[in-house]
Amino acid sequence: MRRRPAGALLVLAASAVFAAPPDERRAIAYSSRSVFVLGSGVAGQLAPNTLAVVYGENLSNGVATRADVAPDPSVLPTVLPGTGVTVRVNGILAAIEYASPEAVVFVVPPELLPGAATVVLTRNGLLGPSVRVQLKESAPALLPLEEGWALARHAEAGEWCTQERPLLPGEEVILYGTGWGPTVRRPINLQPATRPNELRARESLRVLLDGIEVPESHVLYAGLSVGAAGAYEARVRLPVWTPPDPEIRLAVGQEVTPTGLRLRVGRLQAQPADERLRSTQ
Repeated sequence: MRRRPAGALLVLAASAVFAAPPDERRAIAYSSRSVFVLGSGVAGQLAPNTLAVVYGENLSNGVATRADVAPDPSVLPTVLPGTGVTVRVNGILAAIEYASPEAVVFVVPPELLPGAATVVLTRNGLLGPSVRVQLKESAPALLPLEEGWALARHAEAGEWCTQERPLLPGEEVILYGTGWGPTVRRPINLQPATRPNELRARESLRVLLDGIEVPESHVLYAGLSVGAAGAYEARVRLPVWTPPDPEIRLAVGQEVTPTGLRLRVGRLQAQPADERLRSTQ
């Protein structure tokens, strides 16, 4: 690769230096109405060990994702290179998954308890507003793969569920989400899950397809997603009556994920075109 002249590098460096101060002087802007569980539409309501997002202005010096800078860390970063952003919840530094000037995704520290909490974002030492949010025991959300479609994998093949490769009734799927609540073993802040860890309220979790509950026996696992922080997964065997592309929702106790996400499901050739089989086999 052709090397740049030293003078050109100095010009680039100088440009960066002189461009930085105006950005640093700009006030950080966000409010409790712009803090959400990732994948949820309810502002100001989070849960411990949850992927959360704060939207605003002048939040970060640049754009970075944790997956790019530290794809397999033993300890998750509290600041991403080139962004200058940290987030504290009740004074505890949170792991950062993504940062840009308009949005920052962080993990609510798992040791926190339900109740009122404060979120403060800092950029290069400049404090943003201290906003109040409510921590609930669970604030479940399903993560999207793209707008309107749930993030899901074929359990056996490990491939993402897409229009070209949909699920089929009777197949096992892995669903991904956040905010599903306490697990049997409490997660450790800034550390990804290293082994399966089931939900403590496992019996209260329900999966709904077009509003119809999947049999409890079809939910094979529900708990932390290994290798990630703040992420949960459920391994589910789809009933044979599963309709094409059903709306999917997940409930933990009385808390239910928002409407609007669908699951990519095709139709078995043997399945009647105009009849849904209500079988639990």
